[in-house]
Amino acid sequence: MIRKFTLFAAAVASVSTNAIAADLPSRAPPPVYIPPAAFTWSGVYLGATAGFAQGFHTIDDLQGAFLGYPGLSNDRTNGFAGGGTLGVNVQAGMFVYGLETDINWLSNKATYTDPNGAINAFYPSETNRLNYLGTVRGRLGVAFDRALIYFTAGLAYGNLNDSIQYNSYTSTTWNTPSFGVNTTRIGWVAGGGVEYALTPNWTLKGEALYADLSNANATWVSPGSGTFPAGAQYNLRFNTAAAIIRAGVNYKFDWFAPPGTNIAKY
Repeated sequence: MIRKFTLFAAAVASVSTNAIAADLPSRAPPPVYIPPAAFTWSGVYLGATAGFAQGFHTIDDLQGAFLGYPGLSNDRTNGFAGGGTLGVNVQAGMFVYGLETDINWLSNKATYTDPNGAINAFYPSETNRLNYLGTVRGRLGVAFDRALIYFTAGLAYGNLNDSIQYNSYTSTTWNTPSFGVNTTRIGWVAGGGVEYALTPNWTLKGEALYADLSNANATWVSPGSGTFPAGAQYNLRFNTAAAIIRAGVNYKFDWFAPPGTNIAKY
């Protein structure tokens, strides 16, 4: 009898407990932690740059007829450089590999005239200008999360517009050697910079580049004079290099980003 009563009491208690538990509000499971998406430098980007450019203009006398004249040394021009950039990066671990092309308009221009004359009563009048500079470069960088330090090098091309004329105090008709080049030259470029991602898509950078363009020769044929025999050819060699320090902003598209990266916004 006691055993039956004990079993009955236990059954009643179990039913009551389940009924009470059913009336209590249920507790939701704790949220699952989802880590933020990892940042990646991989992607195609477009950008704009602006900064300071210094041009280095050298004129060499190949025959020696004008050697020692003022203006046949190194001239420098200072100006503004601004343009656009297109590039692509691929990140593998800490290393970032990229290819970038850009073109910049430069305001660099300088003129020089020697009002006092020089050897043999000649005085030169000279103009140097670098109209634009473009590059196609590879990039190799090391990434520290959203900071990137990189080295870059490749091909450079630009338009040279240089001229020099030697005027004579004694004969303005026959003794006026004149040389000029207006041509696009190809050379090399190298430099480096630092880039920082403000968001997964917008980045800021600062970089320095040095470009050296190939030589361009100019020839003058003498019409004949006591100083320059008729038909004699004289050649000058023009060379231009440029150093650019600039800042830039890029917008990076996620076309080449690995799945699951660069999704969450900061």
